Amino acid sequence: MGRVWKDFRVNDGTNGQDWVAPGQVTEPALPDAAPAPAQYAAPAQPQVVAASAAPQAAPTYRSWQPGIIPLRPVSFGEFLGVPFKAMRFNRGVVIGGPLLVVGASMLLLAAALWLAFTDPSLAITAPTASTTGVQASTIIVGIAALIALLLAEAIASSLVALGLARAILGERISVAEAFKALGPRLGGVLLVWLITTLASLLLVAPGFVLIIAGIAEDSAVMAGFGWLALFGLGLLSFPVYMMGAIARVVVVLERKGAIASIKRSIQVMRGRFWWSILIVLVTALIIGITMQVLQYMFTIVGFVFLGLGISGEWVYTLVFVIIMVVGSVITYVFTYAYMGTVYALIYTDARIRHEGFDLDLARAAEARRG
Repeated sequence: MGRVWKDFRVNDGTNGQDWVAPGQVTEPALPDAAPAPAQYAAPAQPQVVAASAAPQAAPTYRSWQPGIIPLRPVSFGEFLGVPFKAMRFNRGVVIGGPLLVVGASMLLLAAALWLAFTDPSLAITAPTASTTGVQASTIIVGIAALIALLLAEAIASSLVALGLARAILGERISVAEAFKALGPRLGGVLLVWLITTLASLLLVAPGFVLIIAGIAEDSAVMAGFGWLALFGLGLLSFPVYMMGAIARVVVVLERKGAIASIKRSIQVMRGRFWWSILIVLVTALIIGITMQVLQYMFTIVGFVFLGLGISGEWVYTLVFVIIMVVGSVITYVFTYAYMGTVYALIYTDARIRHEGFDLDLARAAEARRG
């Protein structure tokens, strides 16, 4: 019973002869032929075939570039160009996500600017007004706008990371899906932002202390040392900020907590730390200069209308506020989209180099095509 099916014989009383169909004649054995002595072989051991695991999707040629980048270590030039590919491929999230977040924060900024330019205590559009004190509403709305702008960077870059992760696999994601995926991880993203922001402030605090002490004691030397310390410590705070940005990517893509994501980002960046700092510096410099030029153009046009508004025409002041807000929205949206893509690329590149993440991505891409 343990033999293969093709060797099985039917035992129907024919003394060991093979079974034949009815109507066929078989020649009987010759009487003088001595029957061969029966030989008994040892029974064959049953063969046990182990159950094989379900085959995994094998990467193919198409798997190695299912999306906007080939699945291999990212080159320096790709760090500069891939963000634009991500903006075109998944524009709904990579541009639309930051646009919604920045737009909400800019509404607060517009309100703060309006209150500032119409506050008689500041005497911006009315030089003869009293400057006895700033109104409380102007201060409150201004602080709220500043906090919203700071949080917008953390939230927008997290949305961009989700868009890039799908774009690498050749998939698109809507803004609604991105916000839904970010929702459970939003607390971790904000906590990482808070930890890294406090760490950066603590690093530069001695510089501020020296500057304030120098001003209080009217000591130019102490104030000068304070500015030097502030500059040097500010350079040290830059890596802290970069690691925080990569930790936010870990929070969103690996679904870890804030502290675990910070530890994970340190682990992933081993051996790529200084190279990643260079990449961030170069990309930030390029996008920063470009956006500043664009912002200056909006500022010049805005101040033209502001000069017309000094005569008392509030319409020109309103136009100035609108121009400044539009210019700021464009600047922040493209900055957050570009740098958010760079941070997610740094994380992906480090995992490809250290953990063979390209193989996992290729299998995932092949399985999704399924």
